[in-house]
Amino acid sequence: MEHVILGINCSGFHASACLLSPDGQVQVAIAEERLSRVKQDKSFPRRAITYCCAAAGRKITDVTDVFVGWNPAPYLAQPTLTTTEALRDRSQLAQLTLNELAALRTDVRGVQQTLLGELGNTTRLHYVDHHQAHLANALWQSGFGGEADFLVADGFGETTTGLLGTVQGSTVRELAANRTPHSLGLFYAAFTDFLGFRPNSDEWKVMALAARGNWNTYYQLLRPLITVEGLHYEIDLRYFEFFLFFTPRYYSPKLEALLGPALPTGAPLTQREYDIVAAVQRITEEVVFELLTNLHAQTGQQRLVLGGGVLMNSVLNGKLRSHTPYQEIFIGGTPDDTGISVGSALYGFQQLTGNPPGTGKAARHNFFGCTYTEEEIAAELHRRRLPHQRPANLVATTADLLAAGQVVGWFQGASELGQRALGHRSILADPTLPDMQARVNASVKHREAFRPFAPAVPEERQHEFFELPAGETSYFMERVFPLRPEVRPRLPAVTHDDGTGRLQTVCAADDPLFHQLLLAFEQRRGVPVLLNTSFNVNGMPLVESPADALDCYFQSGLDALVLGPFLLRK
Repeated sequence: MEHVILGINCSGFHASACLLSPDGQVQVAIAEERLSRVKQDKSFPRRAITYCCAAAGRKITDVTDVFVGWNPAPYLAQPTLTTTEALRDRSQLAQLTLNELAALRTDVRGVQQTLLGELGNTTRLHYVDHHQAHLANALWQSGFGGEADFLVADGFGETTTGLLGTVQGSTVRELAANRTPHSLGLFYAAFTDFLGFRPNSDEWKVMALAARGNWNTYYQLLRPLITVEGLHYEIDLRYFEFFLFFTPRYYSPKLEALLGPALPTGAPLTQREYDIVAAVQRITEEVVFELLTNLHAQTGQQRLVLGGGVLMNSVLNGKLRSHTPYQEIFIGGTPDDTGISVGSALYGFQQLTGNPPGTGKAARHNFFGCTYTEEEIAAELHRRRLPHQRPANLVATTADLLAAGQVVGWFQGASELGQRALGHRSILADPTLPDMQARVNASVKHREAFRPFAPAVPEERQHEFFELPAGETSYFMERVFPLRPEVRPRLPAVTHDDGTGRLQTVCAADDPLFHQLLLAFEQRRGVPVLLNTSFNVNGMPLVESPADALDCYFQSGLDALVLGPFLLRK
């Protein structure tokens, strides 16, 4: 029997869908927000499911198994529906029956449901523990062959906020689970809220601001708020309220008594705020390093995979090799909840077939979306009656524009899954110009001036520009490293306040066109490095289709747009 496996995330953050090929490789995957055009869309991923099926040449009735990255079983024993409510809307009888039977049994740990079609075809629904989906997303794309330790850390799962353990072959051993509400992700989110930003959304702003602060100023005050013992940690909950649904803030009055008043939304940042978040970043790193050092002492493994929203912290990620005993580390491109759809599907493939999914090679890209044909792009340009060119040498023409100081939208190939553009849905600019960071932030992205940009560098040249441990890469823009002191003055637009950059390693085999563009730019400006940021403006999801790219082009300060083989200029 052929298994047609669909994974979905509908747990409240970054709804997404993923369809696997028959051999367990990711065939297509996309976040719902890319299609609905609603930033951080939390609705059920209807559009994403339809998109995945269409891209794979499948009908929804072909899907045999759906794996959902959240397990409702822990909640079934606490039914909220009444029989009267269910009889008013008899579609709720299915949920009522599950609730009441689970409450009677009290030992339910999993749920499966089956949809029966008119032609006898079935679709089975399976529910995966949230953190197991995070683990599968990292493990089965790591190429480690089922031999690795793991750490999963995020805001919360069903009843836990993370897992630590080890994998040996097909055996997954959970050695520790940190229980709600002791959450490293929400600890960080509380300080995002404290600075007047949106928790569970703007954490990378806090990470960027930490580079401006002195971590030592508030370290002694804040370090006791989280303690580590073995593979567990505890948060001093007197200072936080993120676990109370009836309070508006993630922090308590006690934290304000300790640090002074929280910053109102939109208020200017001062050195106090920089120093606070520098201490928070330092403490978060120390907690992770200590947990991993303790884990390694128990297992002796040399390989490590990591998942969960905490691992979107690229500053932390760049220090893992130098601050832990692990020699090989895999994080991937979607450690946040966007990747739960992929992780759920990969977990399901292994459960159904008994075989590891994928090719056994480490993933180096997440170009899992559709590729729009030249005809589709041309049709959209014709529909809008937009003047455009078709350069004879697209790479050379684009390199000329970039070398002339133009900011260019770059739309090529299949879209990336996740929150980072890796050269298929990117905005590109010259990193050697001192004013380029401010210009792109102000007139193109419409976001805060302190936000840094990532440098994209050919894999074979990255050691010329970054201080990297041997064998280290950052294919998914997931790690921050120090730039070499001698190159920092040459790359002012991608050098952060502390002399670091969020590296994107560009592999010629995976993205030959973008790799060629980097080398062509070097011929004009002396460095094979480009400023690369996501193709969107503040508050907008990354563009997916040619129509989205054109909308963003006209709403922003972009100078030019390379749309497949075509060029538009303002």
